[in-house]
Amino acid sequence: MFINFFSDEAGGITRHPMAPTWPLRMLSSFRLDESDGKTRFTVQWTPHEASKEERDTFNSEQSRTSMTNGWTGTLDQLETYLAANR
Repeated sequence: MFINFFSDEAGGITRHPMAPTWPLRMLSSFRLDESDGKTRFTVQWTPHEASKEERDTFNSEQSRTSMTNGWTGTLDQLETYLAANR
């Protein structure tokens, strides 16, 4: 587990560039499980030391869709990279 956040050019903590009420800090956990020769990657995020407004933003359906789309795109890029570099 680790705490992650958006950062500015100097590495400082900053707000999400398109969601000003997104939590500043997130407690993140990544898990890899193997089953039938495939790997399942599970991401769990929890707002860390967040205000009610930040928690509400995080828990909205729009945010869930955005997170799913973002992680799907990232993992698709990783799959393409790994396939090209075998």
